Amino acid sequence: MAVYVREAHPSDGWCRRKDAINSKIVQPRSYGERAGIAKACCTAMKVTMPMVVDAMDDRVGHAYSGMPDRLYIIDKWGKVAYKGGRGPFGFKPAEMEQSLLMMQLE
Repeated sequence: MAVYVREAHPSDGWCRRKDAINSKIVQPRSYGERAGIAKACCTAMKVTMPMVVDAMDDRVGHAYSGMPDRLYIIDKWGKVAYKGGRGPFGFKPAEMEQSLLMMQLE
């Protein structure tokens, strides 16, 4: 599943992007606003995996260093079984797949 965390490039933030994305998203000030942006993101990007939304205190983003994107595998005991590099350049699907295969042997 994906976790939607704090907006990385809000239009009202310190890091205003001037690239092709040209973000018009303002940093959400409530959980409802954040959930709405996450839903719009899933729709626009045609995300098919389940997505949950981080709380406004950003506890998941801080705990897992989620910005920029990261890929994690959490095992059945709740422990981090795989932590990928910062994305998108740190994404190594074959490495992640190997971790999943190793988990099946446990």
